[in-house]
Amino acid sequence: MSTQITIPSDYSYVLLTASLSTLVGYYHMYHTGKYRRAANVPYPNAYATAAEMKESKDKYLFNCAQRSHVTFLEVLTTLLVSGLTFPLFSAAAGVVWIAGRVAYLRGYTDPNKEQGDGRRRGNFGYFGSLALLGGSFVSAISLTGLGDKAMELLK
Repeated sequence: MSTQITIPSDYSYVLLTASLSTLVGYYHMYHTGKYRRAANVPYPNAYATAAEMKESKDKYLFNCAQRSHVTFLEVLTTLLVSGLTFPLFSAAAGVVWIAGRVAYLRGYTDPNKEQGDGRRRGNFGYFGSLALLGGSFVSAISLTGLGDKAMELLK
């Protein structure tokens, strides 16, 4: 059995948003690299140790930048899947998520905030992230036909 997927004409907005997210990924890479150099954390080490962070604010900030970069990569697939059913909604939610990720990175690496508390500046991005997650589930259920089967059982 196969499923035919029709790409909506407005899906181009989803692709534009996904392309924008790539630029934000490069922004994360730039900041992470900058903090890596300042902290003198050699490759291939992904993070500074807890002991190193206690001794060096630069190493702490590097870990914050690295953490922000890694968590940035967790949501992109939901944008692409949700956009199959809700392209304009998904593109808008994706922009909210992207803006939240930039605010998260900038806040997380704020040297005046302890314990990474600055990352909360980007909390509004979770609205976009959760919207994309919900949209991706609806899209996936729609593609599987499970939604139709569930409605038949409820009749």
